[in-house]
Amino acid sequence: MNKIFIFFIVQLAISFPSVAQTKVINAGGIEMQVSPVDTALNIFFCQVGQMPEFPGGLTKLVAFAKSSIKYPEKAINDHIEGSVVLQFVIDEKGKVTSEKIIESVRADIDSVCLGMLKKMPDWKPAQFGDKAISANERWKIKFVLIN
Repeated sequence: MNKIFIFFIVQLAISFPSVAQTKVINAGGIEMQVSPVDTALNIFFCQVGQMPEFPGGLTKLVAFAKSSIKYPEKAINDHIEGSVVLQFVIDEKGKVTSEKIIESVRADIDSVCLGMLKKMPDWKPAQFGDKAISANERWKIKFVLIN
């Protein structure tokens, strides 16, 4: 029987203040790696703003994703692996909007990733000063079968 691993690599546009910092979070066998995409903007934003926050933090986010994403049975049987890159916005009300696939594996795998985004609860929105603002998110979700 194949063991199934789904890795979440979350690239937050501006998440942590130090250059080349990657945070690894493990929850129930799923690994989520969080790292900044644009470190120059990252440093500036962290001085004056706050990124959106999933209810309960990143550990709860990983647990939510794990419970929401199931490796499609047909993809397992077809031995399909790969990474889906999602892009979406957490708007100023904390709602997940503008969901889209940036890199696709195939329709069934893409669909479970988008479905997870559609089921997400509201986040605490990003703040810039004392004002709630929209924030772009980009996540890489890797589907791997291990024999």
